[in-house]
Amino acid sequence: MKTNHRLYFKDSSNMCELKNDSIDLMITSPPYPMIEMWDTLFSSENDEIKQALEKEDGKKAFNLMHEDLNKVWREV
Repeated sequence: MKTNHRLYFKDSSNMCELKNDSIDLMITSPPYPMIEMWDTLFSSENDEIKQALEKEDGKKAFNLMHEDLNKVWREV
């Protein structure tokens, strides 16, 4: 069996260099919402998340983080 392996170290919300339905396995390590170590990353990519965290509105921040992650899930 011949296989091809390619590693992409990039944002997986846009993977335009790959053909649709051309991947059999993808391994990801996404940031996990509402774990403090990821707050800075989510805040830097989305001002609404930053504002929600600053206002201590955890529910809004959680929902916004998942909206961002949903973009990735749709792509992969």
